[in-house]
Amino acid sequence: MSDDSNRLKELLDGKLSPQEIAEDPVLASLAERIYGADFIEQIGISRGETKRALVDQFSEIDGDDLLIEDIPDLALPMPEDMPDNPIYDLEDDDVYERRSLFSKLQIVGGSVGIVGTLANVFYGFGNFMGGCTEAMHATCRITERMKLNWLDFHRTDSFDAWSEVGSFGIPDGILIAGCLLMIYSGWRK
Repeated sequence: MSDDSNRLKELLDGKLSPQEIAEDPVLASLAERIYGADFIEQIGISRGETKRALVDQFSEIDGDDLLIEDIPDLALPMPEDMPDNPIYDLEDDDVYERRSLFSKLQIVGGSVGIVGTLANVFYGFGNFMGGCTEAMHATCRITERMKLNWLDFHRTDSFDAWSEVGSFGIPDGILIAGCLLMIYSGWRK
C-alpha cells in the first residue's frame, strides 16, 4: 500500500513520466480525474486504452461482489415491539402550553386599545362623552368636534381636547403602534 501511496504522491508532484502513467491504469484514471481529459490526451495516452486497462485489471480479481461486505443477519424488531415515537408525544411539548394570564391580558388589552383608538378617530368619543359644545367655545358650533385628542384627555371640558372626526394625529399613531407591540409581545410568550 505504501508503494501505491508513493506513486500517487509522485503523480501529484508531477514526477511520473507519461509512460509510467500509461502502464498503470489506476494512475492513468486518477490523472484523468485530477488533471482532466485534455491533460491525458496531451501526454499521449488515449482514454479508451485507460478505461479498458482499468476494466481488465478489476476483472482479474475473483468474486462477483467486490465492494459488498457480508452483513450478518439481524433480527429486526417488529412494529408492535418498538417504543412509541417521541415526536407524537404532545403532552410534554412546550409549544402547546397554555398562555399565561399576563400574555392573554396583553393580547386583549392591545386589541381593545386598537379598536378604541380607531373608534375615536372615525366615530369620535364625543358621541359617548358629549364632545365639544357651544358652551365651551364659539368654534364648536362651526364644525362638529367629536374626536378626543389623546394629549388632552384629562381636559374634556375644554375645547382644545376635541378635534374633527377623521383627523389622524401623531398620538393616535403612537397609541396604535404601542397596542400592536403589546399584542405581539403577548403572542410571543
